[in-house]
Amino acid sequence: MKEIPVKSKITTEDLFKISMMKTVIKPTSPHRHADYHEFIFLHAGSGFHDIDDMSFEVVPSAAFYIRPGQTHCWNFSALPKGYVLLFREDLLLKEDIDILFGLPSHIPLGDQPSLFRLLSDLYEEYKVTGPANALYSAYLHLLITKLKTFAGVKKDVLTFSDGLFQQYKRLVNDNFLDSRQLKFYIAKLNTTTGTLNEICKKSAGKTASAIINERVLLEAKMLLSATVKPVKEIAALLKFSDTPHFAKFFKLYTNLTPGKYRELALLKK
Repeated sequence: MKEIPVKSKITTEDLFKISMMKTVIKPTSPHRHADYHEFIFLHAGSGFHDIDDMSFEVVPSAAFYIRPGQTHCWNFSALPKGYVLLFREDLLLKEDIDILFGLPSHIPLGDQPSLFRLLSDLYEEYKVTGPANALYSAYLHLLITKLKTFAGVKKDVLTFSDGLFQQYKRLVNDNFLDSRQLKFYIAKLNTTTGTLNEICKKSAGKTASAIINERVLLEAKMLLSATVKPVKEIAALLKFSDTPHFAKFFKLYTNLTPGKYRELALLKK
């Protein structure tokens, strides 16, 4: 069986990217993105969009949400027009992450000229401004809130693997400060370490423990860049035994000390 390729359309240093949807009809091959989220907003085009084992007819205006690790491909019969947004969780508020867990993959929009004006403004800001994470975070918060409204209570029918993965991510998001032990989540989900690791690798290309560590790292980055709390206090908030252990953990995943990360983050603001 041919392995599904993992593609990246955003650099490892970037947290956000917006571009115009390519106006081509050529079908794409199934592929996945392992470490960022993707929104596609279309106001023109027709055809089909396959996400994992679901196939959605493209009927503008519509939004599509692709989670990290999901497989997708396009097969257009008319030229698509719209916007593609790529973003990492580092930019999101906690309530935004909670909303994402409940968003379906396909959201019919109907006639939404104001939404596309907002996207046009964001695209122009991005072209002119360049790196401006606080600005893109605000735009994403607004867009995610709007998508929650447009989606209503509609939910996709999830496979067992997708459902368990989303439950796990939600549990980690709610409990990572108090528990970084995998056995806590295994017990909550009534599953095994092997099953959870297999599902996480399939859905996100990483182990269950790596997902916990990534959520801790995300919180650490937020506290370093958005607050003036001393590194020692941040280490305590994140339940590290001492500052050196926190610094070692942080450098392992970023190749930077907490202090250097804060310095670079402040320069980008």
